[in-house]
Amino acid sequence: MGKGWILVTGGGRGIGKAISLECARRGYDLAITYNTGKSVAESTSAEIKKLGVSCETFHMAAQDRKSYREFVDDIISRGIQFAGLVNNAGIYKGESLQETTDESWDEVIEVNLSTPFRLVRDLKSVVSDGGSIVNIASVYGLKSDPWGYAYQATKAALIHLTRSMVKEFAPGIRVNCVAPGFIATEMNAEDRKDEKFKSFVEKRTPLKRWGKAEEVAFAVCFLLSPESSFITGHTMVVDGGISL
Repeated sequence: MGKGWILVTGGGRGIGKAISLECARRGYDLAITYNTGKSVAESTSAEIKKLGVSCETFHMAAQDRKSYREFVDDIISRGIQFAGLVNNAGIYKGESLQETTDESWDEVIEVNLSTPFRLVRDLKSVVSDGGSIVNIASVYGLKSDPWGYAYQATKAALIHLTRSMVKEFAPGIRVNCVAPGFIATEMNAEDRKDEKFKSFVEKRTPLKRWGKAEEVAFAVCFLLSPESSFITGHTMVVDGGISL
């Protein structure tokens, strides 16, 4: 048995995988969700178990209310009390204003904002007293560029939603946010092959490089841990300075 359970949505790959593995290294048991990547989630689960803790995988299609409800009911029925909840799952669409259709806007809002809201609302009862909730936003919730309008709007709203929850959840549960900048993962590997775009990001970032998923995971695990016991309502920016 680990020292408590952490739920990480989208915990099978990318930043979510890095968070899950770092939590496992620190002795937590993991519950991770996936949408379409079942085999990827199962592979991550196997890696986590090799670290000597437990891991359960759950299907949850955030844009499908039936799938969402089945997931929540399953979690509650198991009677697990969670030490932490990480709202990591999200989608990005880099569309211009005119390219953003109603359907695209609604999907991004549903996955990136409505689902984290519902999860915190519906699973608050299974987060232990003294537990911690961490929402993964983005530096683009704090700054703006003329693309990805729905994405930027959801991340800004998620940061404010985090602050809004603080007083209702205190003193028993802390709620914080992490806002990553440009983080190198397998999901943006093709983008990084574009030397012009890769260089564009590096030139705008004071630390002159892309971040690592593990660097986001360290920030998340700090906010989950007792080391951050007097921190709530905070947005920790992990962006190499690009937001300055």
